[in-house]
Amino acid sequence: MSGVFSKFTTSLMGLLGESTSKPSAKARIGDIRQAMLDSLDGVAASHQLTKVSARILYAPDVQSLWYLRGDVMTLLAEALGESVASARLATISTLFIGLLPSAQKSRPTRLHH
Repeated sequence: MSGVFSKFTTSLMGLLGESTSKPSAKARIGDIRQAMLDSLDGVAASHQLTKVSARILYAPDVQSLWYLRGDVMTLLAEALGESVASARLATISTLFIGLLPSAQKSRPTRLHH
């Protein structure tokens, strides 16, 4: 009987743990979204800025936000220079830790700064 009880308890705890982690993931995605938008401060208003900002606001999931980093990098590099853009994007990229599958993470670059 104790074996059945422990399986039930483990299953119940798994369900409860899963439900409490989802709001945390949603909050983290909101933080990423806000960080991406904040990073665009200093970029002159343009059609491209409006388009990228809208895509960030309406991205349906963390993977979509991950792929939008390239668009953010392009806007920042054009407006503020590549070194500033790279630094801002590095900060944003750390926010994705634990939210993406390992195959989707950044790979080390061969470029030397």
